[in-house]
Amino acid sequence: MLTRKVSSLALSAITLLGGIPTAKAIEIGVTPPRIEVDLNAKKNRSNTITISNLSDKPVEMKAYVRNWLMNEKNELQDVASTDKSLDQWIIFTPSRFTIPPRKTQTVRFAVRPKVKPDAGEYRAVIYLQEAAPASSPDADSINTVGRVGVVIYAHAGEIKRVGSVNSVKVDTKPNRVQAVFDVSNQGNAHIRMEGQFAIWHAGKYPGASSTKPLAGVGNPSTKLPTDIVKAGLIDLAPVLPSNRRQIVLPLIQKLPPGNYVLDINANLSGTAVDKGIPFTVPAANSLQPDLKTTPSSSLKPVSSLIK
Repeated sequence: MLTRKVSSLALSAITLLGGIPTAKAIEIGVTPPRIEVDLNAKKNRSNTITISNLSDKPVEMKAYVRNWLMNEKNELQDVASTDKSLDQWIIFTPSRFTIPPRKTQTVRFAVRPKVKPDAGEYRAVIYLQEAAPASSPDADSINTVGRVGVVIYAHAGEIKRVGSVNSVKVDTKPNRVQAVFDVSNQGNAHIRMEGQFAIWHAGKYPGASSTKPLAGVGNPSTKLPTDIVKAGLIDLAPVLPSNRRQIVLPLIQKLPPGNYVLDINANLSGTAVDKGIPFTVPAANSLQPDLKTTPSSSLKPVSSLIK
């Protein structure tokens, strides 16, 4: 039987929406994770992206740009270009380069609209992908490549970020306690929710108006107040203009049976989101976890390609 071996250039996850993107399979770090450009300004339409080779071997990379949107599953999806899409207005250099071990490379880009932009938001993604080898050294090997990407937002005219949280529900299925946010965007630019959550024992919850953001959330060594079971960061995927999306935020795998409140202290692109959502974990759905070992967590944004 022929055995196919996957080479060390395994396809890595693409992180685009928040945090510092890192393609672990090829040990590449990219910063910043996203960039916003003001098309109303005559100057300062140029920016730089820094790619770091974290490995002890040189890596050859190539850069290219695409148009995109968020699909119904909150995943970044490449779409066809148009005369008014941002990818057609971006020029960058270099397009192909080799980064020595433990060194960095800068990619410079500028936005030069070919037509006068209408008021609103324009989006593109600059992909940074490992250049595939010309041929595999092993005939039975499959060479794949890794890539990361940086999302570019450009704004023209008057920008209005008008978002609303229609509802927040807590799903307590076995081995998966998660919050489902129903968010609408009535503006002309993307909106994003950022902040904190905390899971309280219901009998000890003081009310949404009495809670404040907790210091040190996201640091595993942070000690939480006795009445809080779990706390973490909120950094959800963006909701694009004229869209309504349901976005899932994992909270904790298991909770003991009982009554709880999900407390939210967050911001939706300028609008405060201060809520307390009661929920119950039935006995059949729960097992006692070791809550002391995981006092807090920093949850990454929900996306398949992206951060």
